[in-house]
Parts: sequence; C-alpha cells; structure tokens
Amino acid sequence: MKRIMLLTFCILAVEMQSQRWELSYPVEEGVVLVGGDCNENGNYIVGACNKQGNLGYVDAYAIYVDNDGDYIDKKISFGGYKAHLCSAVCLDNGNAFVVGVKGGTMTNRIYDTLWITIMNPELEIIEEHNYPLIEPYITWTTDVYLEFDNYGDVVVFASVSEHNYPNMTNGVYALFKCDAEGNVLSSKYFAEGHGANGARPSGLIRVPETDNMMLLGKGFYASNSHSICYIDNDLNKIGTYPLPLYENMRNHTDCWKENGHFLMSSMSHHHGMLENNLYTAVFEVDATGHYVDTLVYDRADTSDYTAQFGSMVFVDDDEIYIATYWDSGDNELPSDAVICLIDNDLNLRGVKRLKIDDTKIRIMHCQITEAKTCLVYGQCKKSYGNEMVYVWNLSPEDFVIPWTLSEMPEVLQHQIAYPNPTNDCLNIIIDNIDCACRVMIYDISGHKYFERRLERGGAMLTLDVSRLEAGQYIYEVIVDGSSTQKGKFMKN
Repeated sequence: MKRIMLLTFCILAVEMQSQRWELSYPVEEGVVLVGGDCNENGNYIVGACNKQGNLGYVDAYAIYVDNDGDYIDKKISFGGYKAHLCSAVCLDNGNAFVVGVKGGTMTNRIYDTLWITIMNPELEIIEEHNYPLIEPYITWTTDVYLEFDNYGDVVVFASVSEHNYPNMTNGVYALFKCDAEGNVLSSKYFAEGHGANGARPSGLIRVPETDNMMLLGKGFYASNSHSICYIDNDLNKIGTYPLPLYENMRNHTDCWKENGHFLMSSMSHHHGMLENNLYTAVFEVDATGHYVDTLVYDRADTSDYTAQFGSMVFVDDDEIYIATYWDSGDNELPSDAVICLIDNDLNLRGVKRLKIDDTKIRIMHCQITEAKTCLVYGQCKKSYGNEMVYVWNLSPEDFVIPWTLSEMPEVLQHQIAYPNPTNDCLNIIIDNIDCACRVMIYDISGHKYFERRLERGGAMLTLDVSRLEAGQYIYEVIVDGSSTQKGKFMKN
C-alpha cells in the first residue's frame, strides 16, 4: 500500500490500543468521498471524481485505507458515459458490496443504471451487475443508500426522476433487495410523490428487533415535508409520518435507543443571521416522528455549519459522532469543519475543529472503524486550485472534556467557579438546586463545547478544560429552561 502523510500518532487510553492518524494527498481531478464501511483490516471509502461544471461526476473513485493509515486508491472510467460510487457495506468475507449509478452521456447530468459491484481490499471488482432503471425513470442525483436486512440481504434505496423532469427529484424512489452477490431479488418503485422539486432521501436504517427498514427523507408524506417511512421485508410501505422540520434542514440517523426511539442529527446553514431560528442540533424522536428531546450544540446566531446526510456515527452509548462543516457556497473561501461527540442521553461531550490553511473543507461522510474510532472525510480544495483528499481518524481523546461530580465542598460562598483563570481544571459549585439541571461551557461567540445533564444539585462539578484553547469562556447552569448561575472564566 502507498505511504502518505501520517500525522499525529499517539496511543489511545482505551482497552484496545490503536493508532490515530490523518492522511492527505493531492489529486489532479476533483474527488468527492461520500460513503463506506469497515472490515477488520481497514475501511472502504467510495465516491467519484472529475466534476465538469453542471455535468456531474464522471469517473467512479474508491479508496481502501488500512488500520495504520496506508491506502490504495482507484479511479474507474467508462468511455462515453459517467459513473459514481455512492455507498458500501462490508461482507463477512472482508469484501465490500458497493452500489453506485452509471450511464447517461457526457453532455448531461443524467445516470440511467443502478451499478452494483463486489470489491476486495485491493479494489479489484470481482463481481459486477448493471440494472437499467425502468421506463420512464432516470436519476441525476447520487442519493443511493444501502443496508443489510435481518436475513443477510441488502436493501438499496435510490432517488429517481421521470424523463420529463430530468433535473428534478420529484418524490419518486426505487427500492431493490439484493443477495450478497449483488443479484436483485425484488424491486419496487414508489411513485406517489407530490411533484416536489427537491424531494430526496437522506438515509436508510434497519429497525431493531423487527424485519422493517426505516427511510428518512423528503417527499414521502407531502411536498417538501421531511418524513420517516417504514417498509416491511417485502418492500411495502407500512407507515409514513411527518417530521416537524424546516424545509431546508437535512436529517440522518445511525442510532436506535432501547425504548424504540432513535437519535437524528439535523443541521442547516444559515450564515449566522440573528433573526434566523435554524440551528445545529440532535433530536431524540419516537417511532411516529414526534420529538422527545433535543440537544442544541450551536445557537442560531453563532452556527454557520451544515452537514451531509451521512453525518452520524454510532460507536456505543457513550460515543456518537456528528460531523458538520461550514458551507461557503460556490466560492473558494477557506473553511473548516466541526465534529461533535455526544452520548446516547444527548450530552455534548466535546467538540473537535478541523482546519487546514487556505483550504475549503466539505465533510461528506463519517464512519466507524474496527478499532471503534471515527473516520471523517469529504472534499477538500486549496483556495489556489489544488484538490486534496483528506481522511481523519478521530477518537474520544480528541474531544472529551472529562468531568466528575462530588459532594459540596466547604468553600467560601462567593466561589461559584474556581480557579479563575485556570490551566487545567474548573470547579463549578451547583448550589441551591434540588432537581435536574444542565451545565454548559461555551466561548464568548456562543460556540458550545460541553453540555451535561445532572440529576441533582448541591454538588461540585469538576471539568478538565485543559484541551480548550486559551481564551475567555462562559459557564452556565440551566434549570427548567432558565439560567440560574452564569459567569465567565479564563483558560490560560
């Protein structure tokens, strides 16, 4: 395998020791990385390259990165028509089931064929299937998702359009069930959309302890309505429920709770406008689409971050990663990304900011590794024109603000938060509170770095803030939606 820039090696403080790394390499053509999966030896990452204006991505692209950060990559070209790899899941033998779209011509954005391949870690295609979409359907999007059902078959979910509306996603969806070799066992087209321009899927996930799958997206329920849709093992719709989301917000889930609820990330880019009430958040949602609880990890007047659909990675109940990035539009302004670590109870455990000088970062996907860390990757472009491939391997050590809760110490009454300034630990006295509360840490711009629910007051919360950058921060204790304690501290 190739050896590239391997940066930031360290040993994790977890039961299994593993290496964290970051890799990058220049590419001659624009490369977008949009999906993948892991086996015991490394991660498959798939996408496409060579964007030509409004004609879409022309050549398929794949990377296999081993657990040490060494990689091989491959571009797949077809003379006269386009191809794009969209998603991958690993098989028991270490190979990957990869789905994409191909076909059309070099003069438009249209793809007309579902493309399924079986790849090995050397990125050799050992089996390949082409399934033309039935008339009158085509697709110009690359929103294709896949997931195993309970019987080892793979369900593929794609957005399609009618020939008469080649530049619209108008609420029509194609579902395929395939065996592990890529043979289609059954298929259905859902054409009950409402002609909503912009209707599109955003995710597919298996419902625990059932034979059902859950689809996330727009157009299942009504025009431009974000919805969840359940399908049974025979690809029949069995229930559709609206989600109370704003039209341009995106949603994704990778995490079911034991009570039948699931966590859903939802983000929107809004340029930090004070009058805009969109924000970056994770919701707990019940099976019928009703919100149960919310973690807002950036305010509407401070958050400039959005996310693609594959933005959530569930490792375990204490480690759930959410990837966002600053979308600067079509210009080449340098931009960064923010990766948040939360737990299953919607506590914000920490934040990691990814920034590269003179580079526009557009995070497209994140996925788990065999070592239970998180890979984050996307599309990076230097402001002076060079395209870059970046893959970050992140662990909780990059994020977490450790904390402990202890009995109320004997301190002077005015010592609410001390020491101040501090280099490492901050103690916050939570006094005169006999019910559940929230404790938050954010900077003076309003970007949140920590939020924790506590079931009782009358105690001292000790935070290890050594990982925070030097500067001024705000701590706040919230009870029933109202601030009861608030103050500033300086991190040296």
